[in-house]
Amino acid sequence: MIHIIKNSDNEDLCLQIYEPLVKTNRPKFAIVCHGITGYKEQDVILCATNTLINSGYRVITFDCRNSRGESYNNGQCATLTSMEEDLQTVINWAIKRYFYTEPFLLVGHSLGGAVVLDYAQKHVQAVSGLILLSTIFDGNEFLQNMKNYSSEFLYQLQNGGIIRTRNKINCFLDDTFLKNLVLYDLYKDAKSLTMPVLMITGDKDTSSTAENNKRFHKYLKCQNEFFVLSDCSHVYDKLQNQKKLGDRIQNFLLNFS
Repeated sequence: MIHIIKNSDNEDLCLQIYEPLVKTNRPKFAIVCHGITGYKEQDVILCATNTLINSGYRVITFDCRNSRGESYNNGQCATLTSMEEDLQTVINWAIKRYFYTEPFLLVGHSLGGAVVLDYAQKHVQAVSGLILLSTIFDGNEFLQNMKNYSSEFLYQLQNGGIIRTRNKINCFLDDTFLKNLVLYDLYKDAKSLTMPVLMITGDKDTSSTAENNKRFHKYLKCQNEFFVLSDCSHVYDKLQNQKKLGDRIQNFLLNFS
């Protein structure tokens, strides 16, 4: 079911609620967050969502502002900070609904992974588990990855920006999000996490590299699992990647639920 809700500035946020496909007396609750230019129907988001609803979860997915989704878009660049505000708006709305339960599961992809990770570090008791898919852990680390692997793309961001379009919806991206991102270092509070954590990335991912994930993994003191999928990019665009991703999430839910 689609809902249009308002944030504190009266801007629209579009969210979708998926009901669990497995009958339970009290379905578990999860929220899934896409990345900087993503949207709630993106393959990696749908893969995670479908796995969750098949495991008995009621799931909310949503479009962040200034993404390629259906939420408010004024042509500006989204940032980690603005995406965190959107997650909080969704949670504030969900709190008033009959199905809301704490603690709940959070899932995020790319910059959306940073969003849910930062929220979990600040609200440890509210989060039952974290699933981090190709997550950005540190702004300066990500900037270095851009310099190493995507220098031409970085040049475009820093010299006018780029536009990504989906269904006639334009998503603008420039170095605004990079300047905001370097303010964040999510390694420093990793030891504070007490909930189970699943980390997944691809061996061909240059935004959230295997080395980045291994480094973050070493900081964790909680129960956790970490996997690097073979022949897999940042967006899990191949069906075989999505199948492996779904299997890893399902196994994690079985082990830690």
